[in-house]
Amino acid sequence: PSGKVGVFETKIPIQLAFYALLEHEMSAAPLWDSVRREFAGLMTITDFVDVLRYYHDTHGRCGAAIEILASRSLAQVLEDSGSGSHFKHALETVFGNKETITSRQRRLSSTQSSSGDYDNYNFSGGDEFSDISVSGVSPEQSNSNNNRRIIETYGSLVCVDADAHLYHACEIMRRRRRRFLPVVAPDECGVLAVITHVDILRFFVDNFRDERGTAQMFNVPVSELGIGTFHNLATVTRTTPLRDVLQLLCDRDLSSVPVLDDRGKVLALYSHNDITFLAAATDADSVVANLAASVGDILAQRRQDEPIHTCPMQATLHFVFQLFAEVKFQRLFFLDEHDCPVGIVSPRDLLAYFL
Repeated sequence: PSGKVGVFETKIPIQLAFYALLEHEMSAAPLWDSVRREFAGLMTITDFVDVLRYYHDTHGRCGAAIEILASRSLAQVLEDSGSGSHFKHALETVFGNKETITSRQRRLSSTQSSSGDYDNYNFSGGDEFSDISVSGVSPEQSNSNNNRRIIETYGSLVCVDADAHLYHACEIMRRRRRRFLPVVAPDECGVLAVITHVDILRFFVDNFRDERGTAQMFNVPVSELGIGTFHNLATVTRTTPLRDVLQLLCDRDLSSVPVLDDRGKVLALYSHNDITFLAAATDADSVVANLAASVGDILAQRRQDEPIHTCPMQATLHFVFQLFAEVKFQRLFFLDEHDCPVGIVSPRDLLAYFL
């Protein structure tokens, strides 16, 4: 989990909050509303990218649109039903944009299916997994002298109680479609950390090695277990305009998309939180120019490429878990006999399968 937690007051400019995330190397930060005197959600780098694209598309696709956004506070952006809906980790009822956000969540919602005899499989060590709290100790030990109710929201912040089961944290992230989940200690009136699917899966992999070696399901190809995406895989090419790539990522709630070469092979990954198009810009007009540029041109300006992790189509669940233990991948591509991508699996997919 993130060892550094910053809290942003919603009165500050959104651009200032974005630069603060970058400067302090934080992927997400809780938002504090001093008027309501409660947390209003989380801001992520991806949120800023989506809001910027929204302002670009709705204010004339010109430099003035970017300057308008720069003058807005976090509160002003959140209160607007159009731009506020792009804050995916803000509670639906905070700023009056409930209808917009809930409709988006309903459109994106899907059920995780399994196949064959492996439906609803539970590890033999599942009870042990359930008995570990987010803070790393038994919830019973943590609550031995305190019978308070375990919370799921803190003010208007969707979160997990530090004393809750780790399984409960996974369930909140699945049900609420959260990629980031604040860990709170209500008695201390603060946010202790922000956890992700990778953090939880790392614990999962490190603590259930024995089950991976004995359970039959771990010898089954991932593609047969209903884990991940193996149909209608989203891809782009080097010539796809960046603004279209960002629209695709937003519409399908994707963290990244593969960029394919002329042979249909993975050339690179473009992540939703990639800010190269902003870092390479010198002013508002150049931001607009970069949004109209091809994703290939933007990738050419990138200082460091994201690692591409691949495996054969018939890779088993055991193989995937071993690979994650070694490299902690954010996404794993499954390739056919021609080395073309036919499927993708993320840590979120792996965790969802066991819930």
